[in-house]
Amino acid sequence: MGTDVATFARQLKEDGIEAARSEAAKILADARKEAEKIVSTARAESTKMEKEAQNRIQQNRHRSEDEMKLVIRDLLNSFRKRIEEVGTTLLKGKVAESLNDKEIIKVAIGELLKSQKAGQEWEIALGEKIAKPLAETVVALFKEKGASVKLAAEMSRAGFELRVGNEVFEVTEESVTESFKKLLSPELKKLLEA
Repeated sequence: MGTDVATFARQLKEDGIEAARSEAAKILADARKEAEKIVSTARAESTKMEKEAQNRIQQNRHRSEDEMKLVIRDLLNSFRKRIEEVGTTLLKGKVAESLNDKEIIKVAIGELLKSQKAGQEWEIALGEKIAKPLAETVVALFKEKGASVKLAAEMSRAGFELRVGNEVFEVTEESVTESFKKLLSPELKKLLEA
């Protein structure tokens, strides 16, 4: 019986060890499956996060590029406007100088009268620097055309202003400069966009 008890104890011991080994192997296999599942989920999550980060980077890049385009556009517009202002200021001085020249005014009025009907009644205002020396010459130009003219008060700016009925022909430093500015602006825009 002693052997039987010893054999039985050994058998119990071996069965317990075998059961423990089997349980340990099962726990280990389950742990490996769970670890693989966790690693797989972590990889999938990592890949998803990486794609989301790449998408955000791409969106930020596009947004930055769009903002840069707007900044460049605004800077070019500001630059063009500043160039126009400087050009206009320089041009205005030259135009005023030319419109204070008696011969230039005489020729300009003569050219305007060429395209007008004879016998009309005009009113003219001359710039203060040329009004007195040019008044008689201007009156003679109108008489040659068969028109009458009334001298209006002197203008404080260079050039002249002619009125016939509701029609006004203004040739002043402002009107000439503004006309040149309208011509200059599209050309300047083309240069800056090239």
